[in-house]
Amino acid sequence: MDNAYSREWYETFLDSIPTDMTRAEVVFVERQLPLASFPAILDLCCGPGRHATALSQSGYRVVGVDANESAVRLARARCPGASFAVCDMRALDALATCFDGVVNLWHSFGYFDDEANRGVLRQVRSVLRPGGRAIFDVYNRDHFAKRPAEEVTERGGRRIRTTRSWSGSRHRVALEYDGVPGDRFEWRLYSPSEFREQCDSAGLKPLLACAWFDEATPPSAEHARMQLVVERAA
Repeated sequence: MDNAYSREWYETFLDSIPTDMTRAEVVFVERQLPLASFPAILDLCCGPGRHATALSQSGYRVVGVDANESAVRLARARCPGASFAVCDMRALDALATCFDGVVNLWHSFGYFDDEANRGVLRQVRSVLRPGGRAIFDVYNRDHFAKRPAEEVTERGGRRIRTTRSWSGSRHRVALEYDGVPGDRFEWRLYSPSEFREQCDSAGLKPLLACAWFDEATPPSAEHARMQLVVERAA
């Protein structure tokens, strides 16, 4: 399963995100990576530049990378104030650049096996300056373990049927758009404690774990996503 995001997926899920939600996510980044101390940011798995655009407008020097060439082309057109490159998240050292901060938002982590996922975390550490920080916004396994195997929702004007299955800690999702088979994804999902341990083992010290981009809300099975802020030790 290649976890390739289709144009239909972007139109259905990305284009329907309210502006207020994007702003709340960016404000969280601004609190955790204040501009004065963290001016150079890598937007890892930037997609078409939703966060990169807002961060650039806030004054950050942003480089966005994504493995999806079409998404990178769109990001370049939307956000001339940032730089973008096609890059696999397992090969960030190819950028030959050091950043003050890295953001990996909207669950763009866990595509690979445990060792390769740890390798991604080590790559993040390698492009951070000492004392630099990274923010990961990922799915909470404790939440999805309780979700039904199948559900139907409305999103972006489409009727979406989601079918879920598990293989150990790997979560598989198949989507139908208005009755037509569409995207298929698979991720290794982590509990909050597991993800903290993964970061720690990669040399990224956990500083904060929360949900809803709210420092006062701890991650729990009630919330689909969790945010972890980590720091590279010297």
